[in-house]
Amino acid sequence: MGKALIVVDVQNDFLPPSGSLAVPQGDQVVSGIAHLMQDDRWACVVVTQDWHPKTHTSFAVNHQQPDFSEFTYTSPTDSSRTQRGMLWPVHCVQDTPGSELAPTIAATLEELATDHHVVKKGYLADREYYSAFNDIWGLHKTELHSLLDRHGINDVFVVGLALDYCVKNTAISAAQLGYRTTILQDYTRGIANDSKSMASLKQELVQNDVALK
Repeated sequence: MGKALIVVDVQNDFLPPSGSLAVPQGDQVVSGIAHLMQDDRWACVVVTQDWHPKTHTSFAVNHQQPDFSEFTYTSPTDSSRTQRGMLWPVHCVQDTPGSELAPTIAATLEELATDHHVVKKGYLADREYYSAFNDIWGLHKTELHSLLDRHGINDVFVVGLALDYCVKNTAISAAQLGYRTTILQDYTRGIANDSKSMASLKQELVQNDVALK
């Protein structure tokens, strides 16, 4: 029964103080995650990386809207399918400093003896991604599931940024794919940290068979 650690989107643009979409207190978990990556319980460590083209549909500027506007996304293959979502500041544009992994994470990755991988997501311009397994429509799949399957992984532990978006959705996808899935709360931070948002998040995780520890 193999265990995998998935480190979600610990990139410069998500980190205070200067990231364009900084997660509050996100910088507080970086060193802890780096230490956790070196734990010998992992059969593999996967680090995910938001990797957007400048034209990405989630960027508010590409719709002439203010950052953090609500928006209705339309499926790229079926115009009758829509989802309400958020438009974001420009972030994690491919090959920019903001898209790079936090230096501590990048350095730790290079030194790992454990089998390790980087999985990029969000590189198709016409669709939003939160899960590191697939886009919001379930149309495009990354290599993450096949990679975990190849390693014989049964248990997935998810950490990183942000708890209420990419961490949550990656964990829910993992559970739906049959992995026993746990989010390690001490190694993640959310964008919305108020008690109402956290209560709603915890309920959603319970409903989707994701443990929060």
